[in-house]
Amino acid sequence: MSLLDKIAPAPRKIMTLFYLVDTSGSMYGEKIGKVNAAMEECIPDLTQISKENDDAEIRVAIMQFSDGCSWITPQTGPVGIEDIIWNDLNAGGLTDLGAALIELDKKLSRNEFLQSQTGAYAPVILLFSDGGPTDNWEKGLAQVQNNNWFKNSIKIAIAIDIDGEADKDVLAKFTGNSESVITVKDKNMLKKMIHKVSIRASEFQSHSKQSSDHLSSPEEDSGKIVKDVMEDEDNENTLDSVNTSDWSNW
Repeated sequence: MSLLDKIAPAPRKIMTLFYLVDTSGSMYGEKIGKVNAAMEECIPDLTQISKENDDAEIRVAIMQFSDGCSWITPQTGPVGIEDIIWNDLNAGGLTDLGAALIELDKKLSRNEFLQSQTGAYAPVILLFSDGGPTDNWEKGLAQVQNNNWFKNSIKIAIAIDIDGEADKDVLAKFTGNSESVITVKDKNMLKKMIHKVSIRASEFQSHSKQSSDHLSSPEEDSGKIVKDVMEDEDNENTLDSVNTSDWSNW
């Protein structure tokens, strides 16, 4: 056996992907149905990204919020993406975003969800909501904004504005800038954006070297991810349009 055969691969750091999912009454029907479908489709792709990444292992923590909030994944902490079996969420109740942010703040800690023997990258936090909060969300936001993990995380929100009631100003305050908020006005596009943002954000952050020459802020990185996703979507739409035009000439 050569010396090279004896060298074990370096342990991978952990990158935790947090999902905060609005399951209030206004999400009932097709909206929550598209969220469920998108999440189910994301899991195999995220599993592949995690397996192929030499730098980071992706783990997932999923919270739903309506009347209060609760973790869909275990209370003990994030789980490996390959261990996720998606069970459809149901919608009903109010929109207690403040309660969700206070709970998130508790878990963004090395003593809670971010404990790791091998080190951790700053997490990715994705928020999906279709309306305005019904509790004291400012208190929750102010609390979590003091959390260093939150400050350094990638934060992206999807405003589900199909009914024209999504409070995009609240979501922009959560992410830190309006460039990190994606407005979706179509149910099918909702499914597509959840999938694209999950994949792109996970790829970006799990490959990050966290080096001293990385000068952009988390807000700038979040905006860049959203820009990349939207440019990719525009390119796909252009290609579809060209293909349709080509066929129409036959």
